[in-house]
Amino acid sequence: MLRLINVSIVRGIKTLYSSVNLSDSPAERIGLVGPNGSGKSTLFSAILGEISTETGDIYSPDPLRIAHVAQRMTGTDKKALEWVLLGHEPLQLAKAKLLEAQNSSDDIAYAHALAELTDLNEGAIIAKAEAILHGLGFRPEDANKSVQDFSGGWRNRLALARALMRPADLLLLDEPTNHLDLDSVIWLENFLRQQECTIIVISHDRDFLDSICKTIWSIEDGTINKYTGNYTDFERMRAEKIRLQEAAYKAYERNSSHLKSFIERFRYKATKARQAQARIKMLERLETVEPVKAASQWRFTFPEPEKIPQNLIMAEALDTGYGSLKILDSVKCEVRAGDRIGVLGVNGAGKSTLIKTLIGEIPPLAGTVRYGQNLNIGYFAQHQLDALRDDESPLQHLARIAEPDIREQELRNFLGTFKFTGNQSTEPVGPMSGGEKARLSLALIAWGKPNLLVLDEPTNHLDMPTREALAMALAEFKGALLLVSHDRHLLNLCTEQFWLVHDHKVSEFDGDLTEYAALVLADRKLKNREEKTSIAENYSTPNRKEQRKAQALERARIAAETKPLKTELKKVEQQLEELGKRKNELSAKLADSTFYQGNQDEVSEALREHGQLENQLQELENRWLELSEMIENIS
Repeated sequence: MLRLINVSIVRGIKTLYSSVNLSDSPAERIGLVGPNGSGKSTLFSAILGEISTETGDIYSPDPLRIAHVAQRMTGTDKKALEWVLLGHEPLQLAKAKLLEAQNSSDDIAYAHALAELTDLNEGAIIAKAEAILHGLGFRPEDANKSVQDFSGGWRNRLALARALMRPADLLLLDEPTNHLDLDSVIWLENFLRQQECTIIVISHDRDFLDSICKTIWSIEDGTINKYTGNYTDFERMRAEKIRLQEAAYKAYERNSSHLKSFIERFRYKATKARQAQARIKMLERLETVEPVKAASQWRFTFPEPEKIPQNLIMAEALDTGYGSLKILDSVKCEVRAGDRIGVLGVNGAGKSTLIKTLIGEIPPLAGTVRYGQNLNIGYFAQHQLDALRDDESPLQHLARIAEPDIREQELRNFLGTFKFTGNQSTEPVGPMSGGEKARLSLALIAWGKPNLLVLDEPTNHLDMPTREALAMALAEFKGALLLVSHDRHLLNLCTEQFWLVHDHKVSEFDGDLTEYAALVLADRKLKNREEKTSIAENYSTPNRKEQRKAQALERARIAAETKPLKTELKKVEQQLEELGKRKNELSAKLADSTFYQGNQDEVSEALREHGQLENQLQELENRWLELSEMIENIS
């Protein structure tokens, strides 16, 4: 169990939060949220024992039972699968013990070590590691590649895979979706929902938090408050809390103002002195209510394009790739005025290659791309952040692309709408965070008044308020949009149709993101069973009516077979809850030392019942697992 008791943490001269009292429940999934710089990652460091608290105590599981993703990952010549397996501490200890026994020629020790390794089932552990790597987007042949041969983003995935391999009571995840494609995010959500440990996750992906979290810890008002529910529930409760605090503050202001006015008028009048003193005491007792400052919602806009041609981009018989490496084959697509297109597909499928070819960044291997007259593209990609000049300011960047006769104040005003105000507009870009550089890139794009926005993972470095501002700006944008993103909230708000990049082809995806998520998971299961059915094939059946009919029949079959199992599962869950409550009551009683000084028959009965409950709970948990597995297998 994780417990924070009266915890305060200070960084430098700033108190991040104080008087924090929180604890987790078994297998609780917690979202840790707060503004950038509020101390989310610092809390992880404190839990891991890397920094100390100013006051209070943190009680956490044994360090060997805490899994987290290392912030820095150095290159190593170990194979990817081997390196990920190093995260499974019990397996590594058992193998080391076996090797030690072999070297000592102690037959009994060797037999014990071998039995321990056999009990762990190394084959099953390796299979789990391979499944995790596959879920995070690695190909089977990647397992034997050296870690140092992977790029930074893929090394981050390996670090995540290694953390997920570790048997743990507590799993700490800091922005786990940042380097993942949408398919891998969907897989990760499904994986985390099946874990039996406490999970605390820091993320700016609201759909991810909504999907996996049942509790939110929010850093606010100088402390950390707990809210029950997912991120959407938290937002609603937080807004209501602010509304009530504002009402309480206004009532406090009215009462204190009235009391102060009476005191000032009559405190020196003999006939009113006693009443004035009573008012002074009332004022002292009046609980101070501080004014609440709700976070102001920052907004920006993409200016309305000056001209919007009807046909923006048209591609026919397009082959894309690099040199002799063909990635996409015979692509036919078009972007028209008003189109709002989301591009789906796994990492490496060719989404970015498609976009770069369509906008002319790389030449096509074959086929043609035609552009509409007056086409004006605003293109955002991660590599553009690196292209910003570190020694220049946002103002200098904007002045370079602006007309020569534009006044500096006009440039400053425009940058101000992207939160570059005052000295921020004239400070060098180099020391800025990834989020600030992303905001600057969006500002430079907006200045050009594009009629087609092409955005490739624009949210990777953005915090929650900036993501919301971007979503609102894109929703109001008058031009066309071509968007690659793993942020489903952004895709849902801003796109109206999808392209699926899969198996070297580009096709329209006739479904929503919920259907896409279901197909991703189904496709991964089929691939694990070495079946060749792909997402594109599942969704390109000519006769959609027959396909839906077949799917409906299959759902009916699954429902009929799982109904009695689900009924029993519900009864087992009710029994688990009832017996668990009784066990907790007895545990609290047995934890009280004064209880043992009373009636000894009552003590004996409590100990006996507690032992019986443990056995009953274990049996029920085993049955719950059996039923769950049976339901999953049928489904």
